[in-house]
Amino acid sequence: MQMLPWFTATYATLLSRYLAKKLHHGLLLTGPEGIGKHRLAIGLANALLCKRPGADGPCEQCQSCQLRHAGNHPDFHILESEKQLGVDKIREGIAKLSGTAQMGGNKVLLIPSAGSMTEAAANALLKTLEEPTNNTFLLLITDNINKLMPTILSRCERQLLPLPSVSESLNYLQAKGVEDASEALLAAYGYAPLRVEEALSGDNDFSYRNFSDGIQALLAGDANLQAQTLASKWQDNAQQVALWCQQMAHDDYMQRQQVVDFNRYKTCVEAVKTLQHAGVNKSMVLFGLLKQFQR
Repeated sequence: MQMLPWFTATYATLLSRYLAKKLHHGLLLTGPEGIGKHRLAIGLANALLCKRPGADGPCEQCQSCQLRHAGNHPDFHILESEKQLGVDKIREGIAKLSGTAQMGGNKVLLIPSAGSMTEAAANALLKTLEEPTNNTFLLLITDNINKLMPTILSRCERQLLPLPSVSESLNYLQAKGVEDASEALLAAYGYAPLRVEEALSGDNDFSYRNFSDGIQALLAGDANLQAQTLASKWQDNAQQVALWCQQMAHDDYMQRQQVVDFNRYKTCVEAVKTLQHAGVNKSMVLFGLLKQFQR
């Protein structure tokens, strides 16, 4: 698996530490959503499971690598849940780590959404983090470090992963065939390139491009496109629309220092707050917001 370009140096450092037998058994990969933390974890797990890893990563030829390619490596376990990660799931994962590695190498447990662990689940994981079985590595991932218990944090080595640079992200998106990749597009998705890629290639037919086209039409005074029309059309994505409007109004005000932009910004802030309440009429809230952009 090809490593994401902005993680190449981090991956090389972790790999060299492993080869020197200096890699911590409990790693916590933390950073913004959409930068590829899961891909980094999988890449590292591949190297940890390989029988003959080198400075470039797994050999991709040994029996262990072949089993991994087939998706049935007996010493690689991923703990996932649609909602919260409960204690039973954690105990199930711990049980798989308790014996000797079936391939005679390392055992790897990956928890992609560590922040979703219940308190009981986190407590169940503590002993394994404190006293892991031989040749065992635990890889935890979270977008928000504040969702993890302090006891978990204290027993893991944190790898703080920042957003890639704008140039790295734009180069990546252009290589992936994303047309008109720009800093504005990146900013709309929190400067996280994988969020942009997912939004533009997924099943969701609403993207920043749809939003931008609609807003520009309102600002241009398109008589055929009214705020009510867009409000109804966008209500399923109301929170995202309000956040994008807020970001745009903020940028406009910082550039032009116009009262109209500041008023739009205040309206957006209120709309974001209102949309957080259950049962609110999203179309109506958006209508009040989008009227600020209509000529």
